[in-house]
Amino acid sequence: MCYLLSIFILFSISGFSQFGFDKIDHDYGDIYSGNDRVVDLKFRNTTPDKIYLLRVKHGREIKTLVSGQTIMPDSLLIIRFKYNPDHKGRFKVEIPIYLSNSLEPFVFTLSGNVKEIDNSMGLGCPSFNNPNTGKTPLFEFNGLVLDAETNEPISGASITFVSNGTISQIESTNRKGIVKTKALIGLYYFIVDADGYLGKEFPKYMNKNNDSIVVYMTKPHIDLPLVESVPESIDTVSKTVFEFPLDTVVIPVEIPVVDKLDTIQIVSVQQNDSVFSQEKLEIVKNDTIEPKEEEKKVVTYKSNNIVFLLDVSTSMNSDGKLDLLKASLIEMVKKLNENDKITLISYSTFSKVIVEGISAKEKDLLINTIQGIRAQGMTAGGDGMKLAYRQSREHYIDGGNNQVIMATDGKFNKGSMNLDRLVEKNYDRGIKLTDLGIKNKPEDAESMEAIARVGGGRFLLIENYVDSKELLISEIKRTSVVYSK
Repeated sequence: MCYLLSIFILFSISGFSQFGFDKIDHDYGDIYSGNDRVVDLKFRNTTPDKIYLLRVKHGREIKTLVSGQTIMPDSLLIIRFKYNPDHKGRFKVEIPIYLSNSLEPFVFTLSGNVKEIDNSMGLGCPSFNNPNTGKTPLFEFNGLVLDAETNEPISGASITFVSNGTISQIESTNRKGIVKTKALIGLYYFIVDADGYLGKEFPKYMNKNNDSIVVYMTKPHIDLPLVESVPESIDTVSKTVFEFPLDTVVIPVEIPVVDKLDTIQIVSVQQNDSVFSQEKLEIVKNDTIEPKEEEKKVVTYKSNNIVFLLDVSTSMNSDGKLDLLKASLIEMVKKLNENDKITLISYSTFSKVIVEGISAKEKDLLINTIQGIRAQGMTAGGDGMKLAYRQSREHYIDGGNNQVIMATDGKFNKGSMNLDRLVEKNYDRGIKLTDLGIKNKPEDAESMEAIARVGGGRFLLIENYVDSKELLISEIKRTSVVYSK
């Protein structure tokens, strides 16, 4: 027994030192010209002995720089990598790192998707003494906003830069319709607004060679509605359309002055079932009738257990969809409180839990995680839906709002799974389903709306940045609200 314990301790020490690295992989995401493509891998020696870096094995597309060959106890080794691709497309490179304390190498993986190649790709790994290492370079941004009909410049138009789901800067055009400013190289979702014009939104990757945007804006075409007189005999109250939120709305009725006790009928409308109800009210003779003091409702919200099932397939990279999804999630994180729990699950070719049951008070952690989401792979959502419901059951809040929110830009690919049965069964357990569509096609939106109804929820369509800031948090409020007198 003592012998086995000694082997276990020896194995544990060796394994612990092996995993003294701060990460096992790094995903560059989409690589464009001007990106630095540099990442640092850190190793801390947690043993009482010296450890020697023996070898870092890689091909010609990788450049490395190390902070030293000998790692003293409780000291840090830094290995700096720079990836220099020679062709476009996706890549995944495994780099074995040999240390003196282990017979097996530690394998560090670099991956990404090369979109552009420029002359800077072959540069060496930057020095540890370079203060600009790891910083994304700036470029001179030029924006021009014009009237689409007259080609005249539009003064005072705002250009909002959205990067990774958050606003990075907002600029205004001068009297010539021009904006000149410095900005970080990267992918932006631009929102252009001007008084009296229809807004425009679009994504664009910006760098030193691609530094300008020209936006033509149009004025809205307004058709004046035809106004017809309505005969007094026609009941217009029953044709009233009531909007969300579904509260009780009382239609005021003019009460006539009476000379004796009389009985009249007051008509009230319940929005939640759109049924007219009548109640009899006895009126005491009086020239005026004192109105009843309206009872105020106290609005509170249940604690939320929200599981997000996020489509991160390659199609989410197009048309700014991923930025709109991130903006929507980040806005939600800002509004929720510490009693709310968030789980993020991504699905594409495979499904995985990104964060599980995190309190919404951990806002920085959640926002950084959301901003780090990358889109790649095919859409296969069946396993992701099962995983989402399993996570919701594990973090179930009795008396709370337990909700799965599925976000996708297309039709949900359920595979061979009976999706309706799965959704209905979990709805009976108290877990609602809401579908969040990101610029969905009408035919896809129809199927998503149908499955949301089975889950007791709604289908929300996000088509622009305003939608991303409002719709999701409004839906969570709707499903978690509690009215009390």
